Amino acid sequence: MADLSELISLCSQLRAEDAEGDGPLWAATAALLGAGARLDDARSALRLRNDASGLEALARQSVGDAAVEQALAAHTGRLR
Repeated sequence: MADLSELISLCSQLRAEDAEGDGPLWAATAALLGAGARLDDARSALRLRNDASGLEALARQSVGDAAVEQALAAHTGRLR
């Protein structure tokens, strides 16, 4: 539940600030659901510096490049 709460909260912040990074946030959260502590530093980087690279790297390490590319493409398609 904590990971989903963080996802919703951070996505809301990003939308309010018209900032990027929600795609990697979704991908990392889905890939590592239930492993919140592993996401903490990367979520903080996104929250404080608008840096989603750590989240994307965690997702890619967890599920591989192809799965993350597919997830990011699906996410982008839903936002149009």
